[in-house]
Amino acid sequence: MKQLLAVILLVACVGCDLSVDLGGQNKAIEPVARKNYPIVDIPPGLRQQNWLGTKGEGSCVHATMISLFRHQGRPNTAAKWGKSYGNGESSEALAAKFNAEGIRYAYVTNGDVAFLEWACSTRRGCGVTVMGGRHMVALVHFDDEWAGILDPNDTSKITWVERDTFLAEWHNSYGWAVTPVYTPLPPK
Repeated sequence: MKQLLAVILLVACVGCDLSVDLGGQNKAIEPVARKNYPIVDIPPGLRQQNWLGTKGEGSCVHATMISLFRHQGRPNTAAKWGKSYGNGESSEALAAKFNAEGIRYAYVTNGDVAFLEWACSTRRGCGVTVMGGRHMVALVHFDDEWAGILDPNDTSKITWVERDTFLAEWHNSYGWAVTPVYTPLPPK
């Protein structure tokens, strides 16, 4: 349970007032130190920070998609997307926007782990819901032990979470994952 709370604390959404009591004490949660790079290694200059939209909502879905567009060689699409869209988003509404804009994409809303494996193994990465579906982060690494998370609220680092802990959080957050389907940047 403490690991699940750690994931929630590490991916707090913009504008959310989140406090969690871990056994009566507030404890600092340290991300796991890793020596290797994530499979989907989005350079810092291509990572999009979250912003508040016109309705005062965080734009985590759109920020995550912009990072993925840039990583998949679509900087013009990313620039247009950031000027056109913001605020919260649902899977159905995002699919409609992608269809209207002619964006190639793939997504699941049923918690299919094979989708996460495919998205990371093809080095595309994907946006995934956390915090009960209230926030989206980019899944940039997924293997037998670890999930690497790039949170648009803090794009300075990758947060490493044990695979099972991440999957429990994702499944409890509606199991939505989405990615544009273009060619990712070459690996380092």
